[in-house]
Amino acid sequence: MQKIKILHLFNQYLPQTENWSYKLIKNTPDVDVFIGAKAYLKNNFYDPQFSIAEHPFSDLDHLNARLDKRYFFQALQKIWIKGLKFGLGTPEKYILKFAKEKEVEIVHAHFADVAWHFKSIPENLGKPFVISFYGWDYEQLPTIQPAFQKHYQELFKKADLIVCEGKHGAQILEKMACPPEKLKVISLGVEPQNIPFHQRHKEKGELHLLQLATFNEKKGHIYSVKAFAKALRNCPNMTLTLIGGAGTGGIKKEVVDFIEANDLGDKIKILGHLDYSQLYTYLKDFQIFIHPSCYSKDRDCEGGAPIVILDAQATGMPVISTYHCDIPGEVKDGQTGLLAPEKDIAELARHIQKFYEMGEEEYGVFAQEARKHVCQYFDSSQNAAQMRALYESLLE
Repeated sequence: MQKIKILHLFNQYLPQTENWSYKLIKNTPDVDVFIGAKAYLKNNFYDPQFSIAEHPFSDLDHLNARLDKRYFFQALQKIWIKGLKFGLGTPEKYILKFAKEKEVEIVHAHFADVAWHFKSIPENLGKPFVISFYGWDYEQLPTIQPAFQKHYQELFKKADLIVCEGKHGAQILEKMACPPEKLKVISLGVEPQNIPFHQRHKEKGELHLLQLATFNEKKGHIYSVKAFAKALRNCPNMTLTLIGGAGTGGIKKEVVDFIEANDLGDKIKILGHLDYSQLYTYLKDFQIFIHPSCYSKDRDCEGGAPIVILDAQATGMPVISTYHCDIPGEVKDGQTGLLAPEKDIAELARHIQKFYEMGEEEYGVFAQEARKHVCQYFDSSQNAAQMRALYESLLE
């Protein structure tokens, strides 16, 4: 089978929180991968099989961010950088030249704002244009930047295919007048062959919970701690650990204030960033993964579902989550975890108590089913093969 040359476009290549896109790209069979971005996060998912459209703007921006304009010589450097960037042009110019030299056949933009920013590249190449929507770009982006309501209509016309990770996102875009024949659903996934299954010990009357997510409103941290506090009245032998960056909107402060006001510091720990390479080793020390996703006030959502709940289930950890977006497809309620309505603290607390009272045998069934479910439906190599078929259909 002849290889297809694909140019993948990003804002940044690549934050660790977007590792799922690397897995999809890496596992797509019979393609040559080319990467273009406004900025490059050096050494994050730099696969030797990928070709990177290098340009000077990323390094200049990193340097500029380190300079302090209060100091005379650093202020001069900032002016010099601004002038140099003006003379060099734009990242798009360098990426377009790169794409022409590599004879790229398909352009694939990841996130709608990236598609809008780089829309001239597929036009100038005269090549098919694929856009993947993932989460915040479904409803939050056109809410906080109303101009995108019109931009989306233009993107719907320009795109040859629009890929969503689940039916929920596809339905949103169809309601926005995206032609349904252009919409395709390709689930994101994990690599089960690289994820160890941990046989956890679970006695009745104990529970150790973990939430791993950036402190953003849609991740539902405040509902995790409030449900935990409610369940703690009947379930004293419990702990909750929250790991993630500060995020936006003061969510972390809200969570910290609740913990302090309710004297929960000995039961709830908050830790900072966890390196992705340590994820599976770290997960083995916990029994339940909690992730009560919800819509934020400005319409941010998971779009599909958070991939970390697949990581957790693949290790044999059941999940407590919500009926948000496509999460019910990733977590089978009553089989691989328990689901509650969004922001329903009482129901989340009941789920916590159910797992707290659960013994080894019943817990073990949940654990086995969780691993089995991920292996059967969310293996990234299977999903990547579906993506390869879509690419091939475009060229045909």
